Amino acid sequence: MRLLLLLVAIPLAQDVFVPPVPKGIARDGVRVQAPAREILFPSEDATWIRVRSERFDILSNTSEMRTRDLIADVETLAAALMQFSDRFAPSRNRATVFVFDRRRDSQPFFDLLIAQENATPAGAYARFEGGGVMIIDGSRKGRVRARDPGIRTAMHELIHDLLRQSESAPPLWLEEGLAEYFSNARVQSGRVSAGDPIRSHEFLLQRRAPMSLERLLAVQAGSSDGASTQFYAASWAAVNFLIGIDSRAFFAFLRDIEANVPVADALQLHYQKTLKELESAIRWRTLVSKSIILPVPRPAPQAAAEPVDRATLLFELGTMLSHIAGAEAEAQRFYREALRVDPRHARSLVAVGEFEAALTAAPEDAEVHLLYAETLLTTALGPFAGIFEPKAADAENFRKARALAERALVLDGSEGIANGIIGTTYLVESDFAPGIVALERARTLLPQRMDFALNLYAMYLRSGERTHADMLFAAAFENARDKQTIFAARSTLVVCETKRANTLALSGRIEEAAAVVRELAATTPDGNGRRKLEEHAEKLDVTLEVNRQIAKYNEAIVLANQGRNGDAIGILDELLKTATDAQVVTNITRLRADLKKRL
Repeated sequence: MRLLLLLVAIPLAQDVFVPPVPKGIARDGVRVQAPAREILFPSEDATWIRVRSERFDILSNTSEMRTRDLIADVETLAAALMQFSDRFAPSRNRATVFVFDRRRDSQPFFDLLIAQENATPAGAYARFEGGGVMIIDGSRKGRVRARDPGIRTAMHELIHDLLRQSESAPPLWLEEGLAEYFSNARVQSGRVSAGDPIRSHEFLLQRRAPMSLERLLAVQAGSSDGASTQFYAASWAAVNFLIGIDSRAFFAFLRDIEANVPVADALQLHYQKTLKELESAIRWRTLVSKSIILPVPRPAPQAAAEPVDRATLLFELGTMLSHIAGAEAEAQRFYREALRVDPRHARSLVAVGEFEAALTAAPEDAEVHLLYAETLLTTALGPFAGIFEPKAADAENFRKARALAERALVLDGSEGIANGIIGTTYLVESDFAPGIVALERARTLLPQRMDFALNLYAMYLRSGERTHADMLFAAAFENARDKQTIFAARSTLVVCETKRANTLALSGRIEEAAAVVRELAATTPDGNGRRKLEEHAEKLDVTLEVNRQIAKYNEAIVLANQGRNGDAIGILDELLKTATDAQVVTNITRLRADLKKRL
């Protein structure tokens, strides 16, 4: 999988969250690099537990009480934020969190993720397609629970997670400013408060000239400015100032900014402030922090802690490594070590491609069935969904994948994934109807799975259900935050409609084929692609006209065979006025000359 975004918590006088520079060489345009050395396996004498909550899947070898404290505080903050503003949307997938109680066990993973030499962060968070992984250094204990660096790390990353569930994303200065603002929240005595000053940011702003507002608003992810402590301090100061004035107005302001309203206009509308006043607030030496109290819903019940065996821990770490570009070989090494510890560890067997052995080892494990099924579907899922063209040889594997997914449903596997797989398997069938039903269910349960949505879109188009296809495009693709998703959907439309046009043309319905291509050209935003489609439509029009001329020529032949040479010549004379195809003109001229001799 491609690494999308990497953020990290680096401890200063008080923890400040700074994204590192990812390591690497090119893969899909992203620099990646294999680890300089083998990553050490975690200590064998450590005891690990697993606690699942609504938003996190935590594997920890710190104390159960501390692990529960982390979950309770972060989940309470998330619930409070979602009540406070509908801009914070529920997470679609759990993030996996590793809490290491020993620095020597966590350091190799920080070394992999962070390019800075000798970095000793409190935590790091890597986002990838479909989820995220967080590493927390649990060896650093705060003096009080509210200042636990691990909890601060989790709270900061929680904000990114909640903000990025919608189709829009804030500019970086607002996103990081919000993440910093709420990372310092306190969960105490059944209430959540936020807005306490962050002393390290205040210290930096008082001793160094802050980043200019113009520069702050222009910072992009991955830039050197975006990795600077100055940027994080200024972003926090800006958000601290605006929320301190009016926390409710802030989220209306945020939505306008996400809708591309100029910052100056949004400031005037919601705060009656100017850019100069905002910049002055950031530059003010004594920042004013105003605490806000968030509504707290009834706490969610605590999940039970489960022991984690060593093979499962190694497998989960291997899975984390598999999402980091350049660390694939290390992921396989962790899987092999898991199988050395437990040769029948089913999910590790799946990870190394031993699917039949995995089914034998865990015949009742629904996830093993689903992972095997997804592999059988090859590129019908993932980035090539929607444009995948099955071959005859695919039918057997697709039908086997269907059986595996149907079995997973019986075993209470993920209904969304199972239906997405079942629906996709109908690409090899002549009747798409059952596939459409299954993919519609998957779309309802897992709206974030764009590959399922693209296959549903393709089936609508191939079945002639253009109204449903257009509705899905508008809902899922037209305003998608990810440009690759928009491109994939448009590619699916081009592939499906071009195939339909070719089928119509081959069956002699050239006028309909030309109409399909012309409509496709009208909706294609790319200028070069649009011109090519228009040229293709023009060629079809030419072919249609030539075929019309040939039909009239054949009509003249029928009349000549009936002895009506004069009438035949009349048709040929009319044809010569408009005929453009050289071969047709030659044939008309010859036939007319022959008929003239018979008169």
